[in-house]
Amino acid sequence: MELFEACRFLSDISGISISVIESESELNSFCKKHYFHHAQDQFKRSYLSPLCKELKENTILFMEDRLLIKFVIIKTEKELIFVGPYVNRDMTQANVSFLKKNNDLDDLVIDDYRAYRDNYLLKEDSVILHDCLSLLSHTGHDPYAFGQEHNYDEKASLSKSWEYQRKNFENLVNERYRVEQEMMEQIAEGDDVAAIKSYRKIHNNVKYMGNFGSTPDLSRISSGITRATVRMAAVEAGLPPMIIDNISGESSRTIARLTTREEMYRENERMIRAFAKAIAKYRKDHYSALVYSAIDHFEHNYSKDLSIQEVSDHLGVSVSCLINKFKKETGKTPSAYLCDLRIQKAKRLLRTSQLAIQQIAEEVGIYDANYFVKCFRKITGTTPSAYRKGYYNNMASKRPIQND
Repeated sequence: MELFEACRFLSDISGISISVIESESELNSFCKKHYFHHAQDQFKRSYLSPLCKELKENTILFMEDRLLIKFVIIKTEKELIFVGPYVNRDMTQANVSFLKKNNDLDDLVIDDYRAYRDNYLLKEDSVILHDCLSLLSHTGHDPYAFGQEHNYDEKASLSKSWEYQRKNFENLVNERYRVEQEMMEQIAEGDDVAAIKSYRKIHNNVKYMGNFGSTPDLSRISSGITRATVRMAAVEAGLPPMIIDNISGESSRTIARLTTREEMYRENERMIRAFAKAIAKYRKDHYSALVYSAIDHFEHNYSKDLSIQEVSDHLGVSVSCLINKFKKETGKTPSAYLCDLRIQKAKRLLRTSQLAIQQIAEEVGIYDANYFVKCFRKITGTTPSAYRKGYYNNMASKRPIQND
């Protein structure tokens, strides 16, 4: 196979850039394309040109510069082939900070550097070597005749840098585990304020490590892990399974629609608050799992045309069982409780919106306006229109007098 054809074929298969360098101008183009920072001597033509001339034939030379960018030079009897650049390690923010601090790279902008690295594939040296030997084999060369050499910028302090990352990563993981346990306990106690503070610590920890949330898909995975953790805390707190599924399912569907990391982060916070508040309410009210599940179902579905039969089917019990247990624990029938809830929601809409009475009735799940007025009067002692008028008159009387 011809050399250029083989290089193009291998590049298409592996995704790695492969260049045949036949002139000083092509070498100069390679350097200009990949040079990023003045510390990268290996990407300077003044460095590479004499190096390539002095390099022995039948040599595979692994290059790594001070910024841990790698490429390979293959020198045959007639050709000079550059494979890469590529990288063979993930760089967390902690590791980049260490590299910058300990190698006199004060002018290195971390975000710019990480964006620069993102241009290159993550590949193991062993994979790159296999590609190089395959290329040689398919272009008429004996790959076993080639020796391997390495050219590393010792100033990069690789061993110290990666040992630092390993220890720092261990500390971050241990700290995350500790805070995660705290968050689970806070959720189980119904303390949404403390739980959110702990979640933000975890979020910042993960963001610092650079392991999750770098893309929307990874953020969805991270949200799934958070959701599973919070569900475990809710189970430990004794929250009814039906309510756990309602909150978790709603959050999962919301996450699937979102497109940015920050939106998903805010949704995770909302979910944590919902779980913690549900647990706090469950413990305060002392209702059984069945009754609390029915109340939760009413809270989430009051705007629909609900029937007690549908609710009992949803909860997996008979209508009589639901009515008897509900009235025993709350003092009201399920229908009366739902009606009270709808009127409470309607009162809020009357205070905060200019919707017509018919629209408000439909918003709270009562599609007959006359029946809505009848229910409203029975519970509040007044009509919806009178309630709204009385509210605004009362608000007007409390306003300070404006001086002209």
